[in-house]
Amino acid sequence: MTGGISTFAGPMAEDYLIQSLESQMNSLTTEVSSGTLANPAAAMGANAPFLYRLQSDATQQQALQSSTTTAGNQLSAIQDALTSMATAVQNISTAAISSAATTPEGQTALGEQATSTMSQVLNLLNTQYAGSSLFGGDDSSTLPMVSATASGGPQDAINAVLNAAVAGNGGQPLTSADVDNLINGPDGLASIFTNTNSNSALNYNSSFYTGSTDGQPTTVMIGLNQTVQYNASADQPAFSDLLQGLSMLSMLSAPSTQLDDTAKSALVTQASDLINQAQGELTTTQGQLGTVQSQLQQVSDTEQSAYSATTQQITTLEQANTAADSTKLSTLQTQLEASYEVTAQISQLSLAHYLPSLTA
Repeated sequence: MTGGISTFAGPMAEDYLIQSLESQMNSLTTEVSSGTLANPAAAMGANAPFLYRLQSDATQQQALQSSTTTAGNQLSAIQDALTSMATAVQNISTAAISSAATTPEGQTALGEQATSTMSQVLNLLNTQYAGSSLFGGDDSSTLPMVSATASGGPQDAINAVLNAAVAGNGGQPLTSADVDNLINGPDGLASIFTNTNSNSALNYNSSFYTGSTDGQPTTVMIGLNQTVQYNASADQPAFSDLLQGLSMLSMLSAPSTQLDDTAKSALVTQASDLINQAQGELTTTQGQLGTVQSQLQQVSDTEQSAYSATTQQITTLEQANTAADSTKLSTLQTQLEASYEVTAQISQLSLAHYLPSLTA
């Protein structure tokens, strides 16, 4: 009916207006308190893709900085282990060339020290960082080295070779003339560390090392299609040579019924040469790892700087004009209060109030 009375249009319009004002006020209140635009992309309009690209860059920069820092920390832990290892090996290397090593008592003591040092080296090769084993190659989930005294472990393997050699000598003690065969002969001690022993359970990759044997280096991403690699797996020659030298010295603890004094003297000489070689290999390994550390640190520093610059750009783009927002918020507050008053007046209207005005 034309000219009729609507009892809903007015209140509905005011309700919509109030909801709109409240929504705008909530948004502005958030911006004023945080200092950041509630919807930066909408505020930028056609330039929004630039903001999205910056946000993507920041995510990538932060991820790269985090990964290179973690890899650098892992390498630092590896270097610490190698430094401790070098100190322990230097101590026994010094003991091996001392005059005490020429006496039966001194040789026995040296053998015991070698056994202790071997246990220390094995423990260091089981070093972990954040739950990951550092010397196990691709297999970082488990400890790569077998405990020295574990059943079927290093000490058992060494004793098995020595016992077999003595048995092959008719049960007679080995002399200096037998040492070369003890070390380099078929199924000799060296065969353990070259993984060529006929009894596979005695080989290095069973009795000493149980980590990854695929020979693949650890790869670290340092940029788009850019990586650096390093290899710290304990099946490398630097470690197996060192453990072979210590194994040879540990035999000095054997009784005279297995090794006579001349055999022990020959073992000291050959073991010292091999340990010296291993020390040089360890030094080379530390140098190679140091080069990678330097690269990772440079990348980490660069990405941190880039991330800081990118986030600063994002902050600038997302920054709200709090002074203008406060002014607008005050205006909206006034409008909202006026709307509340209008709504209250409309709610009091009724047909009874309206009819008198028609008959007046």
